[in-house]
Amino acid sequence: MGYSVDTEAATSAESTSSRIESAIPWWRWLRLCVSFPALMAVLLIAVALIGAESRLIDPDTWWHVTVGKEILKTHSWPTSDTYSFTARGAHWIAYEWLGDVFLALPARAAGLMGLVWFQKTIVVVLTLLIYLYAYLVCGNSKAACIAATVVLPLAPVTFTLRPQMFGYIFLLLTLICLQRFRQGHEKALWFLPPLFAIWANTHGTFVFGLFVIGVDWITGLVNFRVGGLAGNRIPAPQRIKLLLAFLFCILATLITPYGSQIAANPFEMATAQPLNIANIQEWQPLSLAFPAGVYVLCFAAVLFVAQVVLRFTFRLEEMILLLFGLYAACAHLRFAMIFVVFVVPVVAAILGRWVPVFDPTKDKLLLNVAIMAVVVLGLIKFRPSERQLQAVVAADYPVHAVEYLRAHPRPLGVFNEYGWGGYLIYKLGNTQPVFIDGRADLYEYSGVFPDYMVAALGQAGATNILARHNVRTCILNRTSALTALLRQSPDWKLVYSDDLSVIFDRVEQ
Repeated sequence: MGYSVDTEAATSAESTSSRIESAIPWWRWLRLCVSFPALMAVLLIAVALIGAESRLIDPDTWWHVTVGKEILKTHSWPTSDTYSFTARGAHWIAYEWLGDVFLALPARAAGLMGLVWFQKTIVVVLTLLIYLYAYLVCGNSKAACIAATVVLPLAPVTFTLRPQMFGYIFLLLTLICLQRFRQGHEKALWFLPPLFAIWANTHGTFVFGLFVIGVDWITGLVNFRVGGLAGNRIPAPQRIKLLLAFLFCILATLITPYGSQIAANPFEMATAQPLNIANIQEWQPLSLAFPAGVYVLCFAAVLFVAQVVLRFTFRLEEMILLLFGLYAACAHLRFAMIFVVFVVPVVAAILGRWVPVFDPTKDKLLLNVAIMAVVVLGLIKFRPSERQLQAVVAADYPVHAVEYLRAHPRPLGVFNEYGWGGYLIYKLGNTQPVFIDGRADLYEYSGVFPDYMVAALGQAGATNILARHNVRTCILNRTSALTALLRQSPDWKLVYSDDLSVIFDRVEQ
């Protein structure tokens, strides 16, 4: 979806971009790779990678990798749960199976280090696409770089190694295709249906892609100007092509090993999983208690004041997406990246009015190369070592307690913290069934989720729930409410303890 402050600015930016591109023969693309715009891209990447350092592994990463490895090993797709004892045999499909496979490949090749480098690669691709999209809108590499720099502080919130990161890449590719279509490159549309076939099998964010195309087509039906809002009618031939591409994209989402079940999943999550939405942290609203919440609020306020004072003209579709992105980020923390993607071209187009266009004749290539080399060498030198990565994992996950369970296997299921279930699956597979893990949909539908919440919070009836599920062992965070309860209970015995976790066994009568 392209953005610009007005049609004349977009036309001017486009013609400038076209003249620059036509003036560069193929043999001089290497020169472009060490130009000032390329230097800005390298600096942007460095900022993004530094911001992503603290977001290496997510609790769900572990089970996604395990499921992906199992698919690669068996060449089949799961249709029921095999990792828990509370919902074993219940209907469950890998809605993000292709994303799981993408994650399993580097993990299988190089373990934890492979996952970390894969995450860095995804962050690099996302950053470059944000920069490229902003540039295509405004035709000004400096304005695009500044816009990307301004919005990037929000991105690390969602820089966790999960299939949703692929979804943001696909969303940016969709927006770039639509922008190219608007600039006269109609063949860009036919890249979208195969993209959506991959996207639907990778992550449920494909619904945002369909939303963007739908908004683009609907707003292209009208031509008007009211105050600072304008609608631009798309010519009938192009409108028909856009509609056909949209319909083919919808059909492409049905090309899955599970038929239409994957396409229906985003809507089921939005309407049929209230406990998941209400209790999982990433689904919580973007609170002002977090820096990201303050940043979004300030960002929105600055844009509002700028509009009041400077009287920009926005297209109807860009205003719809901007407001939707703001709503999505405020409603759910995990959608902060949606706001980033929808706001960056708006900022770039505004900045393009004042920031001077890059002049290739004044470029200092040797200085660019020197700075890029320093940045790249710095990133390589200060990359985390295997030992540091293991320490990061050990700080958040029960590494040593799991080794204890491996050495002393329990014949029955183990009650575990929600955020540790994926790690237990990753380390122990289905040899040591878990009580719960990050597949919240499975546990909500099977009725396990509410039981877990009562037990984990140490509420009245917690021990009764453990008994009802025949739990004989609990692996818990040493500071949890249930840990405090079991310490006081004569029916439970502490058998393992470290700085992070404890293990209790039920005392046999």
